[in-house]
Amino acid sequence: MKFLLALSAVLAINTATAEWTCDDCNAVVNTLGAYLSSGESIPNQVDILLAEVCPQVEDVDGCVNGLPAFWTKIANVLWPGYYAPEATWMCAQEGLCGAPATRTITCEECNEGIMATIEQINSEEFVSGIVDALSGDGFCGTVEDPELCATTIAVLIPLALPALAGAFDAEGGAIICNRAIPDTCPALY
Repeated sequence: MKFLLALSAVLAINTATAEWTCDDCNAVVNTLGAYLSSGESIPNQVDILLAEVCPQVEDVDGCVNGLPAFWTKIANVLWPGYYAPEATWMCAQEGLCGAPATRTITCEECNEGIMATIEQINSEEFVSGIVDALSGDGFCGTVEDPELCATTIAVLIPLALPALAGAFDAEGGAIICNRAIPDTCPALY
């Protein structure tokens, strides 16, 4: 749930780029990357994947036994890599990191931004890019059996990202928004 909230914050940034300042974007994106790769979030992600992904694969027992450690490694590479403020798909997009806005971001705008990032990461283009990146030297190339790793990534990522996105809720988004920009969603606390 909190994982998806974090994703939603980033998506809101992308949809409301004219209203956000560069500092707002950097704060939310950095917060999402840090939160999603934290000891607080990864166990929640694993629980979602065990319930939603493992029943869909051929070797359910192997998935249940291996997924927690494997996803922890993936999460520590995936989330900081995706939620990178300097990336063109986040804050470095044209028009976002220009002159500061004259107003503050609302809770709704922040949540819309998070939702936009969730939609983006689940697009065919991003799923394929993530599978390719993780299957290469930077992740699978560092493990004992790179071919098995790449095969697993090719099955796991297209199932995992929508499952995690489905767990998003507005309460989690408000938590992420408030961590990034204090008091953005004050009525929720």
